[in-house]
Amino acid sequence: MDAQGDNLLKRLVDQERTLADKVEAAQKEAADLVAEAKEKAEAVLTDARERAERVAHEQREAGDREAEAERTEILSTAEKDVQAIRARADRRRADATRTVVERVLP
Repeated sequence: MDAQGDNLLKRLVDQERTLADKVEAAQKEAADLVAEAKEKAEAVLTDARERAERVAHEQREAGDREAEAERTEILSTAEKDVQAIRARADRRRADATRTVVERVLP
């Protein structure tokens, strides 16, 4: 029986070592998976930041283009208004001159 007990004890020790090795391997695998997940998450965050910066830059440029187009349109409209006012003033200047001449030199 003593040999049988020793044999049983040896098998239990072997099983414990095997389980300890399996636990150690599982812990190492888990640590590797966590490290890989962190690397992937950092890569995703970096990519997202770069895309966000690119979109923000594109939006700023679009806003600048839109503002420039609006400014150009406003200036064009103002120049047309100035030309119309000058044309009216030129037309009225002749009438005003005629009226002054008629009143001053009757």
